[in-house]
Amino acid sequence: MRYVISSCTVAAALLVAACAPQTEIVKLYEISNDGKRRFDQYFVVVIAGDSNTRRRLEDRVTEELRAEGAGAVPAHTETGPGTTLLQEDIDAAARRSGSDAILVSHVASVDTTADTREGRVDVKSECRGGDPADYFLYDYEELKEPDTVRLAHTVVVVTNLYEVSSGERVWTIQSTCFDKETMDEVIHDEAEAIARQLRIDKLIG
Repeated sequence: MRYVISSCTVAAALLVAACAPQTEIVKLYEISNDGKRRFDQYFVVVIAGDSNTRRRLEDRVTEELRAEGAGAVPAHTETGPGTTLLQEDIDAAARRSGSDAILVSHVASVDTTADTREGRVDVKSECRGGDPADYFLYDYEELKEPDTVRLAHTVVVVTNLYEVSSGERVWTIQSTCFDKETMDEVIHDEAEAIARQLRIDKLIG
């Protein structure tokens, strides 16, 4: 079997509605299943540009799969935290973990935009004494709130599912989340969407 296992960021073309609130799923490949091919133990691999994103997303996908009733093992616990993985290392680690399926999620693109909002300006006045109605007896000070920057992340993840025993690719989806302020939100929503789609497609034993 052949995995897409590069740590480089890959551009992905996708027509999306701006600021869509829900993670979008596009089915790219699927073997006709009819609910007969189900997997009990998933070996969860994430290909990302940095080891922190890889570890966090592997852990989160593992949690979501377990919540759906499947067994799951994050790959970094077997292969170490690096961002470059070899196919033979993944195969061997999956067998060691007793997994019957390998789930490989590739963070294909991360697009980040920044919206800067100017801080509000208030004027503070203080009378130096004398006639309070005399404009020239006041000292004025501008109080400016700091500008705020809001980040918006749009992230595309391509996920492949392989059967360990045959090495066959069974299923591929592309999941895209939009306009997320933090990477924590991205990781949560992507993991939830991947596990949910596996359940919908009756691939969880």
